[in-house]
Amino acid sequence: MCCGSLTAKGKVWAIISILAAGAAGTCFYWPDWINGPAQPALGRNVTFEYGLFRRCNYIERRVVNETREVAELRNACGRYESFDDIPSVWWQVCTILVGVAAGLLILVALTALFAVFLEDVCSKVLAYVAGLTQLLAALSLTVSLFLYPLGWDKDIIRAEACGDSGRYKLGQCQLGVAFYIAIGASVIAFLAAFMSPFARKRKGSETYMI
Repeated sequence: MCCGSLTAKGKVWAIISILAAGAAGTCFYWPDWINGPAQPALGRNVTFEYGLFRRCNYIERRVVNETREVAELRNACGRYESFDDIPSVWWQVCTILVGVAAGLLILVALTALFAVFLEDVCSKVLAYVAGLTQLLAALSLTVSLFLYPLGWDKDIIRAEACGDSGRYKLGQCQLGVAFYIAIGASVIAFLAAFMSPFARKRKGSETYMI
């Protein structure tokens, strides 16, 4: 049980797999894919941050009575009240894609972690399945990076922070840390998928077919 079922390259693959899972989980939850200062009309000196299903410093509309509605600024981070409240359908799609990608990468990372310490965990078939899973996750993350800007034209985002933003046009906003982490997660996942066939220890005269 002490020697594990991974080669030296396999242990590097395990580390990369864990990094990919951590990065994907972080960008999924962190509400800073884009951010920007409040529009002058709001009269507030705050920075709005938007993620996939969460945001920071947002306008909350509260119904006072049947004829009056009050808009209040919430200096806090939180998720939208429901999935349908996510302002863009493209952001809803990205939430699903990134969430699935993060889940798949975490599953592979846990398997890789067990394979570091336990023998016969990583079989030839499992190594290829893990690689294909990581490839699928990497593609999901990459697609999300291209779909997310399609939601930059929403009125609420433009009114709060981004001004004259549009599809693939940030306006007064800028890319946030989580967006760059998503890029990193995608690249690392592709690298992990490439390395997975070389992860396991061969037995006897067994060779790899790639």
